[in-house]
Amino acid sequence: MFYKAEEMKMESRVRMRDGFGTTEFVHLVPKEELPAKSRLFSLMCLDKGCSVGRHEHKNETEIYYVIEGEGIINDNGVIRPFRKGDCSVCPSGSFHAVSNENDETLKILAVIILD
Repeated sequence: MFYKAEEMKMESRVRMRDGFGTTEFVHLVPKEELPAKSRLFSLMCLDKGCSVGRHEHKNETEIYYVIEGEGIINDNGVIRPFRKGDCSVCPSGSFHAVSNENDETLKILAVIILD
């Protein structure tokens, strides 16, 4: 399958997971065309002051890979800088949150794989 950038679905989520601001998504592969063990393959964009609130994953693993920018990640209670090239894996039973307090947009490749 091939997906043209201009045909990819965009979605805005306000206060995602009780975070702040708006999280913008570019769904790189339509949900209905993902493999059976996948739930998400998207570019997630957070402008300054935006965040995805703390949330737990159950029966799935979420992987974040920073493509551009930098932010702060709460990785199962460990808070640390989250910069271009960094990767975070949140397995089932764990939690995470991410925020951007910088001027540059934080762009994250987000993938959810079902257990």
